[in-house]
Amino acid sequence: MRRGIFRLVIVGLVLAVVYGCATPAKKVKKVKLGMTPDEVRKVMGEPYTIRAAKIYEDGEWAEVWEYLPPPLTINPKTFWVYFENGKVVQWGEPGDFAGKSGPNVPVTEYSEQKVLR
Repeated sequence: MRRGIFRLVIVGLVLAVVYGCATPAKKVKKVKLGMTPDEVRKVMGEPYTIRAAKIYEDGEWAEVWEYLPPPLTINPKTFWVYFENGKVVQWGEPGDFAGKSGPNVPVTEYSEQKVLR
């Protein structure tokens, strides 16, 4: 009985380590400036959500994708990928964008010269 529980715990730990290797923190190192949304999907997978999106008067657009860590991740980190007109122009943790971090921190304007529609 104890031996079976011990094996179950070991298998669980191994799975947690393997699962942890697939976190956004490992994958985000492959994201490069200028990548398209399809290229980012190939590297990072589908985003958890699209955190923000805007269309400007001049027809240009911006979008922020959010990637969350899996449950039970050691040192979990959330990452955002910022696109302008279909190309990556910035990525990082939410605090890298606004100078603050937290679940209720709004996305700040990337380019202050742009005018909203």
